[in-house]
Amino acid sequence: MNITSESHLAAIVLCINGDLTTDDCDRFQRDVRETSEDFSSNIIIDCTSLGLIDSVGLESLLWLTDELTRAGNKLRFASVPASAERVFELTRLDRVFSVHESVEHAARSFA
Repeated sequence: MNITSESHLAAIVLCINGDLTTDDCDRFQRDVRETSEDFSSNIIIDCTSLGLIDSVGLESLLWLTDELTRAGNKLRFASVPASAERVFELTRLDRVFSVHESVEHAARSFA
């Protein structure tokens, strides 16, 4: 897994390239903490290049949602592959996560 980030007016955009699994979650959380500066802004996760996501990966996304909520900010997902969307549906996390077709649409949802 590789994470890149870009700061925009509405949010920090994190691009995940690869899998988000048990082996990657510690690094994911560490990278997010460093990038987000104590969750001080909204975050959009660009899932265009997201591969496999397992239960621990889902827990990491829930952790991020909780941390952002505590800080008064929000998490959005963009360009989620069909396989990950199906995982969100099966686990009913589609009711928790805000999924958008593109980074631009996700950014507009903060208004």
